[in-house]
Amino acid sequence: MKCKIISVSHKPADWEKKALDFYLKQIPNNFKLSFVEVKPPASKAMSREDTIRNESTELLKHLEQGAFKILWDRKGTLISSESLAKLFQEKIDLSENINMIIGGSYGISEELLAQADLSLSASHLTFPHRLFKILLMEQIYRASAINRNHPYHK
Repeated sequence: MKCKIISVSHKPADWEKKALDFYLKQIPNNFKLSFVEVKPPASKAMSREDTIRNESTELLKHLEQGAFKILWDRKGTLISSESLAKLFQEKIDLSENINMIIGGSYGISEELLAQADLSLSASHLTFPHRLFKILLMEQIYRASAINRNHPYHK
């Protein structure tokens, strides 16, 4: 299965890249991960609505037709590690690819929300985007460990 993580973010900092690489090496070979970083607008003078519209338009350009689209949003449905593992296994069994979307700090447009098959939240807490991507990678690894009955997830 291919999984693409599409996010509004700058190029990863060294510490971030090290953490992402650490989890990337842990994930089994049948789970092919790729990343797309959409740069946030450079203009601070841009309105909140324009920022959301511009970021969402750029995110939409990277969605793959036929892929199962998961939007990570603090307003989404809370999901457990076990439920995420089950979801991944279902998509693997169906030979369905996944696109995961991490919107900008102001949120996403209604158009992008309408494109998502599922809107999920990892927590009621708010995370910085750079940290959330690492958290998401850890959860992808944890889900694969759960599906393989690996002792990582206790």
